[in-house]
Amino acid sequence: MATVFIGYATRSGTTTDIAGAVAEQLRDLDHTVDIVNLKDRPELPDADLIVLGSGINGGAWYGEATAWVSTNAARLQSMNVALFNACLNAANPDKRAECLAYNKQIADKVQPEANESFAGRYVPAHVGWFRRVFLKALQQAPQDHVDLDAVRRWAATLIA
Repeated sequence: MATVFIGYATRSGTTTDIAGAVAEQLRDLDHTVDIVNLKDRPELPDADLIVLGSGINGGAWYGEATAWVSTNAARLQSMNVALFNACLNAANPDKRAECLAYNKQIADKVQPEANESFAGRYVPAHVGWFRRVFLKALQQAPQDHVDLDAVRRWAATLIA
């Protein structure tokens, strides 16, 4: 049995759902899991696996996740780390490489063992006013591409 720390950053709840599915899968495999929103600036625990995830805005991880990783980068480099992001564009196979590249800034700091991008969702009621107006101007329709089964399959590969 391994100990796992999952830290995430979210705006609309999609990354919370993905992090929760990772936690659920790892618990089902009898691992001990602690899951925390990085906006709460948690301490970096000693754990067998650190899973970090964030939603994407403007091609980058959310600020609280980036700041937390920067604060803990020296220790994270010597730990087993997995990264994921939640990105609406990841639903398009032609954009997979682009969506994975959104993890590069963080990956360069922590040298992850695993790196993934999961398709996200856009639910107007779950995003801020400015983003809702912006996406409405782009005629963005509500959509949900989150595949929690794919998330669980990925999570099952993280610890042997």
